[in-house]
Amino acid sequence: MVLCLARAIDFLHPAVSEHHLRVAYAASCVAEELGLSGVQIEDVLIAGALHDLAAVSSPAWAGLLEEALTQDLLSRTQIAQEVHRHGMQGYLMLRDCVPFAQAAHAIRFHHVDWDFGRGSEFGGIPVPLSSHILRLADRVAVLPGDSANVLAQVADMRAAVAAGRDRLFHPDVADAFDVISHKESFWLDLTSRHKERILMRRFGGATVPLDLEGLRALSRIFGKIIDYRSSFTATHSSGVAAASEGLATYLGLAPQQRGMIGVAGYLHDIGKLAVPPALLDKPGRLTAQEMFVIKQHPYYTHQILSAVPGLEQVNIWASLHHERLDGTGYPFRTRDIPLGARIIAVADVFTAISEDRPYRRGMTRAECLAILDKQVCDGALDGDIVSILRREFDEIQQIRNLSQQIAIA
Repeated sequence: MVLCLARAIDFLHPAVSEHHLRVAYAASCVAEELGLSGVQIEDVLIAGALHDLAAVSSPAWAGLLEEALTQDLLSRTQIAQEVHRHGMQGYLMLRDCVPFAQAAHAIRFHHVDWDFGRGSEFGGIPVPLSSHILRLADRVAVLPGDSANVLAQVADMRAAVAAGRDRLFHPDVADAFDVISHKESFWLDLTSRHKERILMRRFGGATVPLDLEGLRALSRIFGKIIDYRSSFTATHSSGVAAASEGLATYLGLAPQQRGMIGVAGYLHDIGKLAVPPALLDKPGRLTAQEMFVIKQHPYYTHQILSAVPGLEQVNIWASLHHERLDGTGYPFRTRDIPLGARIIAVADVFTAISEDRPYRRGMTRAECLAILDKQVCDGALDGDIVSILRREFDEIQQIRNLSQQIAIA
């Protein structure tokens, strides 16, 4: 799931292309050379794969991100304080999810220079070795240029990193990199288009068992990342998840199935990571060309989640939330829509029209039901599910509101 999310967030900015996967690979190799345990290497891999998720999720940091990824910062003595903010924000986004807790601490300090030992702490807090590994891997990831064969650039890249030893990079980390960077295979793997496969083969042998509650916690993290990109949809995923579970409960589904439908609700818009924020934030009607872009997001949801074994049913429910019963939805234009996807489709429309947005207040009960009823008549939504929503409207509205208030907190 981490690697599929890393690939997804690398959609977000042209300069980011494969950056997170490159950092994950370089950091994992350095951690292995340093003799870290398998669990510690996994934490470093997760941290590398998600280290800039706060920056890429927020349009406010677009300029900072472009500067960091397109300019050689190795010559800087000190990085601007602004750069540390997204590390803290990423830490706050991940720290409460147990499988990500150690990675969150590494992400928090991943722009701290070693500074001849002064970087052993930051703001009075000890900086973990994993943060210093990320610091070096983050720079290594942007060094290869496209103008020449990567192997022709190795000598210059190794020299650039060596020049930052002690000043920018922890000496042990720099020395470990010096060893692994002698190998042509390191650079070929770093620039390969198949890094997920390489990472899984070398470092992904262990498994982390997740029960339903663990999966829900992880999906909530993903939902926050999705919603973080736009003030228009700041808590949309949590609202859809809560409304979906509420509808599933009143439909009499078993607890396990209700929980998995909630997971699908959190993940249904993960494909929007491939949609430019300008479209997500546009208050007016979209043009035809803009709608072509928007219509791609359920397809990307399907592609991203299909990489995760065990989420096949969740993927189907999440990916079909814009299909219509009459077969005219998008992007698959299918009439074969299972109950879970029908529930999420109703919850998605209900949440979108009833939640407050920066350019309008949430619609009233009467307005919401009028729109939902019209979509039932037009062959889009399941009338039985809308009838349940009509009957239990106040309760499901309260469930949705509470979930979104918690998401903001």
